[in-house]
Amino acid sequence: MRRLKKLGAMTLVLALSIGLLIGCGGNNASGNNGSTVADNAGNTGEGSTTDSQPVKKIRFFTKGNENNADYRVMKSLIDQYRKEVNPNFEVEIESIPNDTQYFQKLRTYIAGNQLPDFFKIPNGVLSENLAKQGRLVDMKATLEEFGMFDKFNKAAIDFLSFGDGSLYLYPEGKFGEAFWYYKKPFEENNIKVPTNFDEFVQASAKLKEAGYTPIAVSGKEMWQMVRYLSFIPLRLTHTEFINTLKTGDETFTGEIGMKAANLLYTLGKEGYFQKGFSSMDYTQTLNFFLGGNAVMHYNGSWELAQFKDKYDAGEIGYFFVPDVVGADNIGPKTSITAGLAYAFNAETFDAPTKDFFKFVVEHYNNAAFEVGGFLSPMNGDIPESMSQLTKDFSKDLESVDKGGVSWDDKLDPASNEVIGTAAIELALGIITPEEFAAKVDKAISQNAPEFFKDQK
Repeated sequence: MRRLKKLGAMTLVLALSIGLLIGCGGNNASGNNGSTVADNAGNTGEGSTTDSQPVKKIRFFTKGNENNADYRVMKSLIDQYRKEVNPNFEVEIESIPNDTQYFQKLRTYIAGNQLPDFFKIPNGVLSENLAKQGRLVDMKATLEEFGMFDKFNKAAIDFLSFGDGSLYLYPEGKFGEAFWYYKKPFEENNIKVPTNFDEFVQASAKLKEAGYTPIAVSGKEMWQMVRYLSFIPLRLTHTEFINTLKTGDETFTGEIGMKAANLLYTLGKEGYFQKGFSSMDYTQTLNFFLGGNAVMHYNGSWELAQFKDKYDAGEIGYFFVPDVVGADNIGPKTSITAGLAYAFNAETFDAPTKDFFKFVVEHYNNAAFEVGGFLSPMNGDIPESMSQLTKDFSKDLESVDKGGVSWDDKLDPASNEVIGTAAIELALGIITPEEFAAKVDKAISQNAPEFFKDQK
C-alpha cells in the first residue's frame, strides 16, 4: 500500500478551535503548539446549541497535510461534525508529512506515555504491541456497537486484523492493485489476458518480439520491485509465507521463495522491464506507461484518476494477479490494503470522543469518494458522480475477502532494506535467484530475532 510520498519535512499544528467561548466573543484562539484557526460560521449544530453540547478537545497526530487526500477527508469530517453536531468539539491536529520524522515522533509519544487521542499507524509490530498493552480501542467491538462493522470490505478489515483475528485499526480506504495494460498491443498480437504466470511470461515475450516494452516498473520505488516477489507467495499461501519468513521460520531458499525469486529474475533478465528501470522513480515510471511506452504496469487504485480517461476511451483495461499453474491458489487475486490506518487511544476514548468517531464512521463513505477521491473501505453506495472506472474497480474488489500483504510492513527494517536492494540486483541479473535467497535468509537470521523477540 503506497501512494506518492510528498517531499518536505514540515511540521504543521492546526487547532480547530471552539467557535464560541463562554464569556468570550473573539474570533481567534491561541494554542500551545502552533497556529490555530477559529471557525465561527455555521458552528451551531442542527437541533443543538453551544451550551447544550459538551466541551471537548482532542489531539490528532497525522502524517498528512492538505496535499493528502486522507487528511482532507478527516479534516472535512471534523468540520462537518462541529457544524452539525457539537461546535464545542475541538481537534488539535499535529501533522508531520515526512515518513521518517513522523514515525520517530510517534515512537517518542508511545515511549513517553503521551499517546495522542487518535493517530495514523500501520498494521505492523508497532500497532500490535500497543494493542497487547491495552492502549488501543477495540475497533471491531466499537464498529459492531455502531452497527457498522458488516458494511466494511472484508479484505480491508482482514488486512488490518492481527493474527488472532482482533481488530484495533480503522481503515483509511480500500486500495486494490492490478496490472494495467493497453488493449491494442494484446489484440494485434493475439494475446489473451493472462490467467496464470506461465501465460504472463509468454505474453511478455510476445510483446517484446513485436517491438514493445512489455512492463514498466520503478526500480527506485522498492515496493514495486518487491511486489513481484510477493505475487506467488500471496497466491499460494496468502499471509503464511511472509509471516513465517519474517521471523526466520521459513526461508527464501525453500520452494515457494525460489519460485518467487525466479519470476522476478526472468522478467528482468529477459528484458521485459523498460531500459533503465533501476534508476526510474515512481512518477517517471507512471508517466512512461501513461505515455504509451510500455504495455503493462502494476499499480493501485490510488491512481484511478490517472487511468480514467484511457479506460473510458477503451484504450486500457486491467487484470488481477494471475494463478500459479498446478497449485492450489488459496490467496487473493489482488492485494487489497487499507492505507495508513487510524487508531484511538483507549485511555482517552470517552463519550464525546466516541460520539465524534461514530459520526466519522457514518459519514466516511461519501467523504472518501467525494472529498478524497479514493475508494471507501466500505462496500456499496458509490456516489453517482464517480467515474465508471471507480465504479467498476470498486465493484470488483467487493467480492475479495482476504486482505493483501505489504512485505515492508511485515519485515524488520534492516531485512526490508536488504530485500529491496537485492531485488534490484536480481532483476538486473547481477545476482542469481539462489544468491538472492541466501542474502535474504542471512539478513533475517541476523536481524529478526531481536526485532521480533516480543512477538513470539
